[in-house]
Amino acid sequence: MKKVFLSAAIVAVAISANAQVSFGGQAGANFASAKYTDESSNPSTTEKYKTKVGFIVGAVAEIEVGNGLSFRPELNFIQKGGKAKFAETESGGGFTSTTTGDAELTFSYLQLAPNFIYNFEAGTGKVFIGAGPDISYGIGGKAKSNFTNTTTINIPGFPATTNTTSDSDNTTVKFDGKKDATDDKYHLKGLDFGVNALVGYKLSNGAFISAGYTIGLSNIEPNDKQTLKNSGFNVKIGFMFGGNKSE
Repeated sequence: MKKVFLSAAIVAVAISANAQVSFGGQAGANFASAKYTDESSNPSTTEKYKTKVGFIVGAVAEIEVGNGLSFRPELNFIQKGGKAKFAETESGGGFTSTTTGDAELTFSYLQLAPNFIYNFEAGTGKVFIGAGPDISYGIGGKAKSNFTNTTTINIPGFPATTNTTSDSDNTTVKFDGKKDATDDKYHLKGLDFGVNALVGYKLSNGAFISAGYTIGLSNIEPNDKQTLKNSGFNVKIGFMFGGNKSE
């Protein structure tokens, strides 16, 4: 991971040697989701983790390349993950068992997004649109779940009975890539690679707003026949310092 950040820094320095450079900060929300597939079971199972709102905050630079093109690297702290609800019912022989619950994944990442953008004049500012890779490294997280099971016994000639039990779990996520772990931690791969696209508007005073979508390409689940991939839509506001903002 250090090599990735070092390479990005070298590229940025090389591009900015004779270019106009501005720096800034940004913050916003990441509407994260994830998809989990387990092919070890028969039939295989797929769980879609829907939108969980996390936050994103970081630094951004813009290095003009020429003809409206700029190199725009970002270094962010970002939260990924998702939420899921489920329900399952089994019955037979006078027994009915219903299990309901919900799960929530919260993953914290350090994200490097070296984007290239194209700028064009619009009103008193500039519209920009671009794309690039998403290189994220996990630094911590939690996996929470709540379960409720209701079992009903209804056998002819006997009184019907119902029993309800509940349980919850709060597991620490470790991004160490440990496979087939037997401890009480949720182990995932540290590196998460994807691609992202963004669009935004920057005012002449340096203030900007942007929206982006990232789709994960790498599987962060270390165990065989299991797949977990992140994705998310984010909205950020920020301010750039330096450069000639009036251009």
